[in-house]
Amino acid sequence: MKTGTRHLKNSMSEKDQIIERVRELTGWEQYDQPKIVTDTTDWMRIQRGNILRIGGKDFVIEGNRYENRFGIGDQPKYWVFSAIDLEDGKKKIVKMVFLEEFQVHIGIFKIRCFRSPEKEAKVLDMVKHDKRFMQGYTARDDKGNPVRIIDYIKGQSLFGHIYGIDKPHEQYFHENLPQILHKIVGCMEAIQFLHDRGTCHGDIRNDHIIIEAETGQYRWIDFDLNQHVSDFDVWSIGNILNYAAGKGINSFKIVMKSDKFSESLKQSLSASDASAFYEYRVMNIRKLYPYIPESLNNILMHFAIHPHGTYGTIRELVGDFREMLENNFPSS
Repeated sequence: MKTGTRHLKNSMSEKDQIIERVRELTGWEQYDQPKIVTDTTDWMRIQRGNILRIGGKDFVIEGNRYENRFGIGDQPKYWVFSAIDLEDGKKKIVKMVFLEEFQVHIGIFKIRCFRSPEKEAKVLDMVKHDKRFMQGYTARDDKGNPVRIIDYIKGQSLFGHIYGIDKPHEQYFHENLPQILHKIVGCMEAIQFLHDRGTCHGDIRNDHIIIEAETGQYRWIDFDLNQHVSDFDVWSIGNILNYAAGKGINSFKIVMKSDKFSESLKQSLSASDASAFYEYRVMNIRKLYPYIPESLNNILMHFAIHPHGTYGTIRELVGDFREMLENNFPSS
């Protein structure tokens, strides 16, 4: 039987073999018209069911990837696709070349951000086999475009994990925050690894840390954003610490409307308590939750609109953070 089956496959046309394999992996019973794509320049024309042929391998495109930011719904990323490797059946994330440029503000400063597929390719090579980061490789299509083939990580983002913890803040502080902070320091050390080698992450966000379902490992994803200012990574870490310590986003508007906070506390809030990155967010979390350790709050206030001090390097931040953990959240 096996010999006969092997003979049948060998006699099938390439198209028929692709159709059979795609149906096997996806369950798409009506799939019968594979289109081979070898030039990804016009990625808006790539559709579900197309076969991406690149780097000597075939991948069937399942569709575009989406991301959920701050609970505002799924946002399509038209240059990023879900795909399946037809050889081993593993799920992949395929990132095409997308070039954009924009500015972000930190206080009075404007920082130019731009996407660089080549930079992401460099980082992927640099972090190969380092499970603190997503894993993948870069392949060139027929036009020389650097397409990144990324291993899919099954899990939940840090943003989604914290957002989904249904507990009062004080209970969360005692039961969940210590473990989260110990995991985050590992993420910070991973960024230090990049900085020590002359590059950066470039797009540090709560939804760019994936908590791997099988292992619980916190893993960085998405390295294609770039700046010529290394401090951007450091300031962006402040947003993650603020989100973790505050159990989500604590905006001035939310606090003012909430019956969980006293009127005297609300009246005590001022512009100096705001985040330098997002001025609508309260960075001085200890005002809201007085059981937050002063040393943790002092680190947070390095990222306020009127900072207590600034971190020149990620190494300085990691040093203060580890000392704070040892004094307030020792490992069990």
